[in-house]
Amino acid sequence: MITAPFELPAEREKVIEKLSAGASAPHGGMMGGGKPDSAPDAEAVWKSLAPTPAAEAKSPLVFYVHIPFCIARCAFCGFYRNQTDEEAMENYTRHLLTEIDRVADEGIFTKRPVDIVYFGGGTPTALSAEQLRRLITRLHKRFTISPKVEFTVEGRIFGFDDDRVRACVDSGANRFSFGVQSFETELRRLLGRRNSREELLDRLSRIKEICGDRAALVADLIYGLPGQTQEDWMLRNVKTAHESALDGVDIYSLKIFPGSPIEKMFDTRGGKWSEEERIRRHAGACDYLESIGWKQLSTTHFGRNALERNLYNHWALAGAEMVPFGCGAGGSAGGWSLMQTGELSTYLDMVDRGLKPIGMCMKIPPTSSTRSVIAGQLGYGTFATSSVPGIGYTKLAENWERAGVWREEAPGRYRLTRLGEYFQPKVLSMLMGYTMANSMSVGDALKMAGQKLMAKTRG
Repeated sequence: MITAPFELPAEREKVIEKLSAGASAPHGGMMGGGKPDSAPDAEAVWKSLAPTPAAEAKSPLVFYVHIPFCIARCAFCGFYRNQTDEEAMENYTRHLLTEIDRVADEGIFTKRPVDIVYFGGGTPTALSAEQLRRLITRLHKRFTISPKVEFTVEGRIFGFDDDRVRACVDSGANRFSFGVQSFETELRRLLGRRNSREELLDRLSRIKEICGDRAALVADLIYGLPGQTQEDWMLRNVKTAHESALDGVDIYSLKIFPGSPIEKMFDTRGGKWSEEERIRRHAGACDYLESIGWKQLSTTHFGRNALERNLYNHWALAGAEMVPFGCGAGGSAGGWSLMQTGELSTYLDMVDRGLKPIGMCMKIPPTSSTRSVIAGQLGYGTFATSSVPGIGYTKLAENWERAGVWREEAPGRYRLTRLGEYFQPKVLSMLMGYTMANSMSVGDALKMAGQKLMAKTRG
């Protein structure tokens, strides 16, 4: 049994140090492993794909639609691509409609109901009301959209006027996810957000007035921003979310992208929190929201009521089949991971030439199904050792319980602590590593260890 590389010390300080070392950012996404096909013919791969039949599917079918335009680059963002421009966005909308029609005409992904649709970006709400209406309507017209679909339009409050709101909900969207990040006016302006605290809260109330129970309103909140105090975080953000018109809230630790404007702000404003402080901010927010009746839907997400289901965020982590549409969209189907070209000019040209604009495709490894099982559970903050047969988790589970990462809530079933929730991406990585190491023969494990050692020596 291979355990040593995956064990954790008992002292909290050393646990945090080990979980922080070489980890992806807390609450960041974790993609499945894989490698590019040796000579991928993306168009041939696409035409060979088909979704798992509904009767056999263990996960929902997801459509992801990418809108790669923003009115400005936010200080914390590492994904900015294209400035909003009326002519460019109209041209993009026409090409995106063509791509949608072409996929529908092929008839492959029309044979199964679509359970989740997500308009991401970029800033989808930067599109005009008419452009949003055309895109949402076209998807409903050309595909079988489930009557219980979670249909999300992501965006920002600024510029999301009444006409745009009505265009979305009247056409069939039922969830809005806003990048609020902070309710503090000064911090919002620092991040590139234009609405003041008062304007933001008033606008959320107005959107809820228009939507009523036809749509959930969800917002992201970030802790660890330059100069932000614990009092600011709890009183002017977490408690404000409860007092607002929001139906759901995501709480995230700030991830600093190298070269982003926010990286330099700490030099002048200070206030960079230690890992221990961030863990406590996460715990404080979670404990407060639970205490006033919000339901924890994932390690970072809370819902006030039944309107908010958080399906896309969960299934994106848990390995659902996802059909990509648009420049820079990612997805997976039929055992392949797909990434559409992120260059706008290339995207437009490929659509004009009648091609599915895939820039890269990778064969999903056999371990992906196991990873989806583990990731899906950890996304909800739990792990059952019986869910992966043939692996002895007892010693590891006891060690991690002593280290304070999780606690046993039933025989063989563990629930992440607040510490474990904060480090969920690293916990997933370590648990997956342990599972894979102990599913190999001793010879294979030694061979892999030797290859890693040789690679490190050569490097």
